[in-house]
Amino acid sequence: MYFQHSYRTQRIANEIHKKVSIILQHKIDDIRIGIPTISGVQVSKDLKNANIFVTFINKEGPEEIDTAVMILQRASRFIRFLLANTMCIRVAPILFFKYDSSLIEGAKVCSLISTTEKL
Repeated sequence: MYFQHSYRTQRIANEIHKKVSIILQHKIDDIRIGIPTISGVQVSKDLKNANIFVTFINKEGPEEIDTAVMILQRASRFIRFLLANTMCIRVAPILFFKYDSSLIEGAKVCSLISTTEKL
């Protein structure tokens, strides 16, 4: 459902990525979030929904990560409002924030590879 279907959806996903990154950096001031980094955006074919995949630089435990994602999800209406004011599209998509664990999994794979090379 959330695959990039056309050049237009890719352009809008890239624009959402840029704008939401700026919004999180400058407009959302919550200590519990820490430093969020957007790793990707997937927009639905009808442009009504957008999955925003985030990682957190200074969050370690699953409770901290779940809390940060929940705070972002609660702020999604405000972020959507700011996004609608900065983008030139008819309707701003509904934002769904999801944690992207691929960086942690990639680091684990790299550490496994480095330990097997030492053997």
